[in-house]
Amino acid sequence: MAEIIKERGYFWWFNEPSRSANSKSNSVPGLLTISNDGQIALETDSALCLVDEYRDWSKPRCFPKSKRVAGYLAASGKYVLIEGLERTDLSFSDETPQRQEFAAETCAHRDSPFPEAYGEGQFTALRIELAGFEEWLELDSMMVDREYPDGDDNQVHVSYKEWNLRYPVREGTLAVESITTGVPLFFRPDLPQRDVQLEQHFYLTFTPDSLTGSSDLRLTYTSLEELIALFLGTYRRLPWPILVTKEEFEEWNTLYFYRGGQSSEAINKFSIWVTFKQIRENFGDLFKRWLAGSESFGAGYYLYVSSLRNPHHYSEHRFVNLVWAVEALHRKWLPHSEESDHVVRERNRVERILTLPMENEDRKWLGKKLAHAHEPSLEARILECLRKLPFSFGKGEIERFAKTCAEGGTIYLTLEARAMVWITTRSISRFRGSRKRSITYFMPSFSFRSESARRPSTRS
Repeated sequence: MAEIIKERGYFWWFNEPSRSANSKSNSVPGLLTISNDGQIALETDSALCLVDEYRDWSKPRCFPKSKRVAGYLAASGKYVLIEGLERTDLSFSDETPQRQEFAAETCAHRDSPFPEAYGEGQFTALRIELAGFEEWLELDSMMVDREYPDGDDNQVHVSYKEWNLRYPVREGTLAVESITTGVPLFFRPDLPQRDVQLEQHFYLTFTPDSLTGSSDLRLTYTSLEELIALFLGTYRRLPWPILVTKEEFEEWNTLYFYRGGQSSEAINKFSIWVTFKQIRENFGDLFKRWLAGSESFGAGYYLYVSSLRNPHHYSEHRFVNLVWAVEALHRKWLPHSEESDHVVRERNRVERILTLPMENEDRKWLGKKLAHAHEPSLEARILECLRKLPFSFGKGEIERFAKTCAEGGTIYLTLEARAMVWITTRSISRFRGSRKRSITYFMPSFSFRSESARRPSTRS
């Protein structure tokens, strides 16, 4: 597996003056490795902690959250702060030298040493460089005019736009910004150069109204990642989050943690469902609606997102996630009151059936089977959700679709059918224009087929 960081350095306990390795001057050498999916491992060449400290495998080997390790990476000159430590080595007291190994939950990475006050509740902003998402953004602005002579010189005029799109959201401000590199900081027209390269970098930023902890910013980061996945139609990991602290200067701290790996494939602009350009005016409102919907509907949202996040499951797994997502959405979005006429009528029917003459054993068995008979069937839930969509369908299409989903446990949903389930979350229904447009405006057709019947039981 590829590594983001694999570098030797010097490591010591952060803000632990009572320990022997408590500063850079009396640190211990070691190797820090961070894999592509964020797994963090630290191997020290000598004892970083006490020999018997958390060595017993029969007991938990996790250090308290307050115990953190700082480090200086020799080759790059960067500093790291490692948190959520767990000792993983199998060592004996008579071994020499005392090599020790640790796993960790997070690792912050930056250019300068970490201040003693560094910790939770000290962050002023979240920044995410949108490298690889340029096709989705569609914010390219550089214009290069034709070259023309000017005496002994040739002139080329370059223009570009610095983007700063801001959206007020809950508890802060969301923004899409650009930073152009390659322009001299102090312009010297009399200083010739051999090479000039201008490049625009785009960032998605969230600035909270007050100082915030890393856990809250990580939640915002994940919510943004999920929302962008809906627009793309496929799950793409965002670049690692940058947590900003205000010290003598503004410091950017890249945070690594365990998650899925980055995709090596470029985004295909022809497969994007909704580009940023299409929703540029409404991006902040859509993010607020996504946060509110995630909190209100819970499983109805994250079951669908999980089917995008884990594309290598069997198709049957994806189908189950999608159908359960619709069922969970229905329970929160369109719940049936316990006092409604339908529920009361069905409960009375069950009670009448259970009063019929039968053996006690049979009555108990039947009572368990009919305990939820008053609830809508899966077919009814799917049908009721799909009927709320702002699109028109062909006669009997959604009825056949709902019936097949409820009856066929191994049905495979194609992209068009999955789009139907996604639209049910209403994430894009409000900015698509007329609520009476045909479903063919968004997708040509929908279909379903048995994945098990189509191929042997192998990974999709």
